[in-house]
Amino acid sequence: MALIPSIAADPCARLVALRELRDTVMIGGAVVEAEFEQGNGTRRRVRYTAANMDLLDREIIAATDACALVTGIVRSSRFAIGGRMS
Repeated sequence: MALIPSIAADPCARLVALRELRDTVMIGGAVVEAEFEQGNGTRRRVRYTAANMDLLDREIIAATDACALVTGIVRSSRFAIGGRMS
């Protein structure tokens, strides 16, 4: 896995790396598979991923905000509330 830059060193490169990591996790690229044999000869296989998607999403938001500050591009984090159409 590639080294992810710190937010202080290069927030925009961190943003790109974190988005790539999220894509990799979403398509199953970070799945770990373990296989073992029990004493009675039965073989078991376990597949899992240890990703914390909420934490990853928060880091992406923080990197997006930091990158916006460095580049001067203001990202709107507020959304208008629209009226309901009947």
